[in-house]
Amino acid sequence: SVRISKLKLLLTLSPGYPLHTPEAYFSYFCQNDITTVVRLNRTLYDGRRFEDAGFEHHDLFFLDGTTPSDLIVRRFLHVCESTDGAVAVHCKAGLGRTGTLIGCYLMKHFRFTAAEAIAWIRVCRPGSIIETERRLFSFQAP
Repeated sequence: SVRISKLKLLLTLSPGYPLHTPEAYFSYFCQNDITTVVRLNRTLYDGRRFEDAGFEHHDLFFLDGTTPSDLIVRRFLHVCESTDGAVAVHCKAGLGRTGTLIGCYLMKHFRFTAAEAIAWIRVCRPGSIIETERRLFSFQAP
């Protein structure tokens, strides 16, 4: 996981595979003050499994290798800005979509340039932000 100021973000692969059930994450999430889960990929597990365990769960699906819509970016930023605990963010592998939205957060709140956001995320999680998502960062934060 990565601590960003008061907000802590965890980049992870998708729960929902036989060896990665949502329940397998509960104790780690509790130990690390993760209160919110954001899923960016198709449904592989029932989000109520997290909710029933006391976590907030948000679905913000967009296709891998594409740029998220402005609405998805705004919703993601709102979730991160309004949570009291840490946020676990995942797509299928936790590399492309996940890194892209966390990069948007870094650009807005820490004034990272696109190149800085990509580099920082890749240091934290090597392989993040695949080339197709890299095109998203052709803009700068407002």
